[in-house]
Amino acid sequence: MNDQQLKWLIVEDALRDQKGHWFEYISTFWRGLQQLGDEVTILADREAQPFILEHLKALPVLPHSIWHRMSDGANPLIRYIRLPVHAWQTVRAMKRFLSQKNTYDVIFVATVLVHHLLGWTWLIKRYLLATQTRVILFFPNAPVNYDLATGNYTWSNSLTTRLLRFLLKILTAEVQSRQVILGVETYPMQKALTQLSGLPFTYFPHPVEPLSNNFLEQSSPEGKLVMGSYGAARHEKGNDILYRAISEFNKLDSDLDIQFNLQCLEGFEEERALLSDSINVTWLTQYFQPGEYPFYLNQTDVMLLPYRFSSYCLRVSRVVIEAMVNGIAVIATDGTTLAEQAAEFGALVKCKNEDHVSLAQAIHYAASHYRELNAQAQDSVLKAQSHFSVKQFREIILIRAKLISNK
Repeated sequence: MNDQQLKWLIVEDALRDQKGHWFEYISTFWRGLQQLGDEVTILADREAQPFILEHLKALPVLPHSIWHRMSDGANPLIRYIRLPVHAWQTVRAMKRFLSQKNTYDVIFVATVLVHHLLGWTWLIKRYLLATQTRVILFFPNAPVNYDLATGNYTWSNSLTTRLLRFLLKILTAEVQSRQVILGVETYPMQKALTQLSGLPFTYFPHPVEPLSNNFLEQSSPEGKLVMGSYGAARHEKGNDILYRAISEFNKLDSDLDIQFNLQCLEGFEEERALLSDSINVTWLTQYFQPGEYPFYLNQTDVMLLPYRFSSYCLRVSRVVIEAMVNGIAVIATDGTTLAEQAAEFGALVKCKNEDHVSLAQAIHYAASHYRELNAQAQDSVLKAQSHFSVKQFREIILIRAKLISNK
């Protein structure tokens, strides 16, 4: 592997449509790596939409996305059966593809669950061991619990967690030789998994591209201060808390001229009813069409991210990085990775976990001190853009590769 040009294979079976962040995430790598002079091939779900295949030149060879089936209500037996089936389908698809004499410097498995790890452990041991290919197994989430009172990490107690731990142990030699790189996208997750597994996990920044100049020329509507919450509303993201907080804020701070843009496709009827008469709330009830999200993002002055600590004490949110690289101030829950990153790379106002009154107070503070927050966010933009970039991600890979070549 050299530091001039790399040949990448990006493998992502969750890449099948524009729902979620997978299209934006893989697109960022697709553009960024090519701009750095690398060659990129992308493998996607075998039924990926034509839009995906056209824009990323992706090849539809992978089994159906396991991510898109995780919340389909299947009984436990079906869910367990899916694990070896998906692993076997992954092995079969990858063996067929790699047998075409394609060789790569880096194979980047972008979103690893135990379903993927089972298949890739077999592929690494039986098919890739004799090659010079480096395999990045990337874990955006993991079955780890954190005890706030003691500060200790523990594995969750499930059969799939036991299998994941066993598979990691099997890959010990490959990880120690740096042929396999175990990646995560937050420092807390890196600490937790390194401590629990006994293997070195590597922190990689989650790359996000800033808005283009076409959007930067736009301005907020009617000079209002715009606060936004985007993406599918979920309990773990604290949308119920957010809607109650805005209701509380509106009762106390009617003089502040704020526009709330809230995306909620379904659910939270009780909490949304509290805002039914609020003229300062705009509900976005559909998935964004191409170009819509950048439009709203550029109008946003403060990002509202009261995500629950229980869900985001270890994992990252792409939205907070999108805010930071575009100079948008952030309200986030104290103790989450969102708050940690925003404090280092942006402008942060903290709120207490699952506390709508604290969040209402944070909204008031952000509105009252917006000028200072905006100045801090703008001062941190270049630092955020440099850190959360494909170039930085790639440089970490090169560092790991050089460690191999020096052995």
